[in-house]
Formats: sequence, structure tokens, C-alpha cells
Amino acid sequence: MKNIRLAYVLTFLGECYWPSVAALFFYLRYFSFAQIATLWAIQAATANLLEIPTGAFADIVGRRTSIIISFGLSAISLFVFPFTTSFWIFVILEMVKGLANALYSGSMEALVYDSLKDGEKESEYPKVAANFETVNWTAWAISAIGGGYLYYWQYQSPWLIQGTMFVIATTLAIKLVEPKIDSIKFDLKTMLAQNLVGLKELFQNSRMTRVTLQLAVVGAGYIIASNILGASQAREYGMDARGTGWLFGVGCIFSVIASRCFVKIKNLLGENKLIVLTTIMLLASFLIARYVGLIAGSALIIMRIASSSTFRNTRTVIVNEWISSKNRATALSTLSLLTQTPYILLSPLFGLMIDRTSPNQFAWWLGLGILGLLGTTTLLRVSDKNN
Repeated sequence: MKNIRLAYVLTFLGECYWPSVAALFFYLRYFSFAQIATLWAIQAATANLLEIPTGAFADIVGRRTSIIISFGLSAISLFVFPFTTSFWIFVILEMVKGLANALYSGSMEALVYDSLKDGEKESEYPKVAANFETVNWTAWAISAIGGGYLYYWQYQSPWLIQGTMFVIATTLAIKLVEPKIDSIKFDLKTMLAQNLVGLKELFQNSRMTRVTLQLAVVGAGYIIASNILGASQAREYGMDARGTGWLFGVGCIFSVIASRCFVKIKNLLGENKLIVLTTIMLLASFLIARYVGLIAGSALIIMRIASSSTFRNTRTVIVNEWISSKNRATALSTLSLLTQTPYILLSPLFGLMIDRTSPNQFAWWLGLGILGLLGTTTLLRVSDKNN
């Protein structure tokens, strides 16, 4: 299908993000961890505040339009980024990036799923989702390794290359075709009402409420790790941008393998066991990190990166089975909002904790916090069963 083929290309262009490893090292030229965390929190806060409105925008106006605007805004911010040192200009750029992420979040996934449904091929979605994760992680592996060397060679180059790729992606996104399933007529009243639909989809009964909260808590752990912990832990172990790039690249290669094997693993273990397994891997990478050295610590980071692929695939399959086509982008954006919220609210505190202790000490505290929250949701499930 044309949309699926184009989506693979767009995903590669979007996820082959050359500044991914370089960003922390670039910001550390000018700011502390607390300031960096604040900037990234501003981006995440902007994305979260706009997640549901932009999800509704995608459902009503069109997923294709949302994707085109997202790539265009991203390109603009990337061309400006490496030529400033002002904290307040970075604030504006992070807000623009947040808006672009909100427009993209859920829109591509919803467009792909409904394109398959339009062709009566939605049963193929788990395989297609795994293919997208493979593309994601392959792109991340290439850009993580290459981005570290680009930054070492010329520190502005990762952003300029990425901006150029987003210009190409904007042009290609115009060729997407909007699926014609469960379309919603646009008007202001519908737009406002649509903002609440995602919550209703995800919290429509007690079982879905528990699972949504559990997925959000574990997803939040992966978000925090990818945004502020991974590169900072590698730096604590003594790595520079090049070494960190290789570390992330190897993790992404393992994620590619996990994505290619996802359907077989899912059929063998089932979604529930996969969620439990990936949660254990995430927690282990937090709780053990402070007690090990470079080699074991690197292995824990690689394990966390690799397991995130399986977690994302499993979460996607579970959630898409619940929600209707007409509200899919809104509901997916709502779940993204729930997942990002802990990082938004607490990231300045996280940065301050890292400044005063260390990334691995903070990871230990984070692991204990996630363990406690998951324990609480488990007790609610037991209580609900007894009642």
C-alpha cells in the first residue's frame, strides 16, 4: 500500500535523528543538568499540553496534514538550534519542537492503522508495527553512532543534517493519502468535545483503567531514561559523545532484532507476559546501575534500550485493540500525554538530583518509585477482584 511504503520512508527520515546523542553534550557546554532538564521539560510540557488538541486536529482535519506541519516545524527549529547560546531562545525552540512532536504523535500510527483498515488488512497490524519498530531502531542505531562522530568532528553538523532530512520528509509527506474511515465533520464544538474522547476510550472500565495506568507508569520510566538518564549515565561511566553513540547504536541493533522477532515472541508468550518481562528489565537497569562499573553498566543501558522496543510494540497492540478508528489519534495522544506527564512535572527536580548526586544514584531512586507505583496498581487489581 502506498501509505505504508511512504510511512516507512518518513519514519526513517524522522527517527534517524543525528542530534540524539549529541544533544546532552551540546547543552552541557552552556548549562547544568537542572537547566537542561528544565529545557527538555518545556518541550515535553508543550507537547503534552497540545497532545489531545493536536490529536483531535489530526482526527478531524487529517492525519496527513498534521504530519506535514510537524516535519516543517521541526526543520525550522533544527536549522536555528546550533547557532544560538541563549537560554531563552532555546526555550522557544524547545516549545516549537514540542508542538511538532504533538502534531506527529499518534497521527502517523493512526494513519498507518486506518490505512490498513481501509484495505481490510488490519489483522496485519502487529507485523506492520514490528516493521516500523525495526525501521525506528535501525535509524536510531545509524544516527546514534554517526551523530556522536559528527558532533566530535563539527558540533553543529548533526542539527543541520537533520534539518535537511526533515525538509525532504515534509515534501514526501504531501504524497500521503488520508484514510477514509470514520471521518468526523469539522466544527468548533466537535473539536472541543473530541479533546475528552481519548480519556473516555482509555478509562472506559476498571480493567482498562488499571492497564492504562500500568502502561503509563512503565512508559514514563522509558521516557525519563531516554531523555535524561541514558547519555548522562554513559558520561558518568567515562564515555564521550563517540562512545555514547556506539553504546546507543548497539542497543538499537538489539532493538532491531527484538522488533523482527516481535510477532513470534508475542505469539509464544502473549502480551501480558511481555509487559511483565520488559518491566523487569527496565527496573533492573535502574536498581543495579549504581553498583556496577563500565562494562556491566553499559550492558544494563543496552538491555533497557532493547527492551523498550518490545514494550512499545506490545503497548501499541494492546491499546489499538480497545479504541475505535474515529478516535484513534486522540486516544493515542492521550496515552502519550499520561506517559509524558511525570517527566514534565518532575524533570527540573530530576536534573537537580543528578547535579547533587549522580545519574546512577538518581536511577536507583527512580526504580524504587516505579516499583512502588506498580505495586499500588497491583493492590488495586487484587482489591477489585475480591470485591
